[in-house]
Amino acid sequence: MRASGNTPDHSVFPSVLKACAFLLDLRLGEAVHGCIIRLGMDVHLITGNALINMYAKLQSLAESEWRERDRRKVFDGMSESSLINMYSRCARVEDSIRVFKITRQRDTISWNSVIAGCVQNGMFDEGLRLFRQMLKDNVIPGSVSFSSIMPACAHLTTLNLGKQLHGYIMRCGFDDNVFISSSLVDMYAKCGHIRTAGWIFGGIKGRDMVSWTAMIMGCALHGYAEDAISLFEQMKLEGIRPNHVAITAILTACSHAGMIDEGRRYFDRMTEEYGIRPGLEHYAAMADLYSRKGKLNDAYQLISTMTTPTGTIWSLLLSACRVHKNVDLAEKVASKIFEVDPENIGARVLLSNIYANDGRWKEAAKVRMTMRNMGIRKNPACSWIEVKNKIHTFIADDKSHPLHDEINIALCELQEKMELAGYVADTSEVLHDVDDEQKKYLLYGHSERRAIAFGIMSTPAGTTIRVIKNIRICVDCHTAIKLISKIVGREIVVRDNSRFHHFRDGECSCGEYW
Repeated sequence: MRASGNTPDHSVFPSVLKACAFLLDLRLGEAVHGCIIRLGMDVHLITGNALINMYAKLQSLAESEWRERDRRKVFDGMSESSLINMYSRCARVEDSIRVFKITRQRDTISWNSVIAGCVQNGMFDEGLRLFRQMLKDNVIPGSVSFSSIMPACAHLTTLNLGKQLHGYIMRCGFDDNVFISSSLVDMYAKCGHIRTAGWIFGGIKGRDMVSWTAMIMGCALHGYAEDAISLFEQMKLEGIRPNHVAITAILTACSHAGMIDEGRRYFDRMTEEYGIRPGLEHYAAMADLYSRKGKLNDAYQLISTMTTPTGTIWSLLLSACRVHKNVDLAEKVASKIFEVDPENIGARVLLSNIYANDGRWKEAAKVRMTMRNMGIRKNPACSWIEVKNKIHTFIADDKSHPLHDEINIALCELQEKMELAGYVADTSEVLHDVDDEQKKYLLYGHSERRAIAFGIMSTPAGTTIRVIKNIRICVDCHTAIKLISKIVGREIVVRDNSRFHHFRDGECSCGEYW
């Protein structure tokens, strides 16, 4: 094109820069960048963004070539907004925030870039803080602003804030934007409002892969496997070809419902019908499906067929070994984990618990001693509840909450009513070498029970209680919460590290399968 005397414009350079990134050719990319500068096009938004994307790609794959001298040569003369955007895309959030703080004229691009960088790299609280500051500075958020911040509400499960943002979105007239609507579906589903997510999804015109996948995964996490399968098949009928994320969502749905035949069929068809090679997340979903169903050997064989199974995927099977009390296989799986990930905290905790559950206290103590010698500490079980726009955190037997005494009184009252209703504590999962009475006491202080008691105390009768827990809910707490939901006449929604449980009238949506 250049040899024929035609001058490239802003519709041409993005394609060329994308080709440079694909070829991992930093020198060629810099040569194209030099041509852009000579033509005076480096300040154009589309071309500038294409440059940022190329350098972000090359930086992440060729860090050794990304020296400070090269960086200064490339970015001298670029706008501060572009620098913020570049650092955010390169997962260098601290640098992005640093440049943002010294920027005098912050435009919408600057705000959106730094907020998106925080959210995409797990700094959800900081992203929300910056979004609030943007509003205080009278910067009007656009569609990109809302798409960037909604995932933070989903991950932090801050439902009230999510509702406020939803109202703001409607007032700004962005509720018909498919990207924002998809973010709302994801947010409501992850905050336990699957019915609201479905209502929003039903109103989306021109649904894309993201909106379909958000709704399918939402149904999967809430245990509505048949709805997830129905949506998946409807998506295909509407001409949308499933991608790897959609396959992960449908396999997750099958896993949470114990639908082995359906899961196996989708797993086999992903290559034959959709041309998608199974990735780590697909193997993990299938291993989880086999493990939950008690087919531990099938899960072991599946993981063994992987080229390089990670410690994380082996840990799924190790967790199942604890549930199904298979100590021999647990030791075999644990050795596999420690080969690839010697400092895996969760695996050592699981192995210790498996030994303790089998009464092998010496082996359990040995594992914990190894952890102490390695400087490894177990993360405590925590639960969160949002009341009046404030997040309250609870740890088992923690006395730091200002209403600690009142919570204990409420727990005692609930305990008496539960026992009158026939509750008997299941101490089988209390993995401490103490007597039965002490085990019962430890159960009563579990973090989710404290959060639920606080929620009942702090909200009007009939209000749904929503609690988040960082680990799997235990069998005894599951039984107890079913009774509590019936005693107090409330719906109690608990999200553990695997799925949602909707407790209502003494029953749970999981059907005793989780």
